Amino acid sequence: MEISTVSGPTIDEPQVSSKGAAFYVYLTLGSLGLIGNAFVCLVMIRYRNVFNSSTNKLIIHQSAVDFLTCLVFILRLCLVISPGNVPQNTLGTFYCKLWSSSLPQFALFITSSYNLVAISIERYYATCQPIRHRNLFSSRRLKIIMAAAWICGWVPELHAVFIAQRIAGDCSFIWPSPETQALGGFLVFSQELFIPIAVIIFAYTNIISELRTRSRARAADNNQDARNMLSRANKNVTKTLLVVAVFFGICWTPASISYLLFNFGINSFVSYNSALPAVTTIVTVNLCINPVIYCFTYERFQKQAKKMICGGYQHNVNRVDTTSGSTRQVTNAQHTAQVSVISAPSIPHADEP
Repeated sequence: MEISTVSGPTIDEPQVSSKGAAFYVYLTLGSLGLIGNAFVCLVMIRYRNVFNSSTNKLIIHQSAVDFLTCLVFILRLCLVISPGNVPQNTLGTFYCKLWSSSLPQFALFITSSYNLVAISIERYYATCQPIRHRNLFSSRRLKIIMAAAWICGWVPELHAVFIAQRIAGDCSFIWPSPETQALGGFLVFSQELFIPIAVIIFAYTNIISELRTRSRARAADNNQDARNMLSRANKNVTKTLLVVAVFFGICWTPASISYLLFNFGINSFVSYNSALPAVTTIVTVNLCINPVIYCFTYERFQKQAKKMICGGYQHNVNRVDTTSGSTRQVTNAQHTAQVSVISAPSIPHADEP
């Protein structure tokens, strides 16, 4: 049997055992992701009555998965055995198959990716098929969808257990043949990048088309203010999640294509290893970019984050107590518009983020 050996780590495990500059760059990025995603979870759970829609529940799940991914990423930076020193025993075998193989790291990466796919599909149904959205994204089914993201992340990555081997004090990937390696690289590329990107593009293309159609039809709407309020909220959360999806594609495309070309034999191991620090840095950026996007683009999150940090809630209460009668009338009018949005039969509540 012809053996094809892929030596060394996979794309997310840089050579940082010497605690060089790369180690501190990755540690900084991982720590920022850890803090940022923890902050998102804290804000949304603290004000869970505000973030009670299916979209926001999926965003909380996304941040929780990214938090765990950052934690594992940092642990893998610190808990690494230098090449040639892997124990020649069962513990060394487990280290190669379950840790050095990047199994937990990539399983969490892909879980995060497929949760992002779930968010895109949820936004598609909420915007384009709101009546079906109510049935498809009930609380019970939402839990099943989240569990499915974990299955999509962990089950395919189990192949690493079979090809990761401990040889002469080091960990290597051993494929049965170059053809098998090429097929494996193609399947990994499809699972990690092509399928998520294809679904995301389909979802947001239809969402943008539907929002444009609504904008043209809104001129004839009698309840203009109420419709505009709902449309603005829907557009804002959709824009936010679209930016998240775009950054996912930007951060993952170089790494996935590099790994695909390597397994196809187009790039040598030397070329692949030379590009490793750059693509690893880009992938690591994806761990900490989402909280930044929420802070700058998601208006509802901005409001609640300011409330929690600056005590804006009490300030707003005091301000309302001292407002004039005309200001209170404006507030009552806005409340009436919100009620009419919720009761409007042509745009169900599922459309509201």
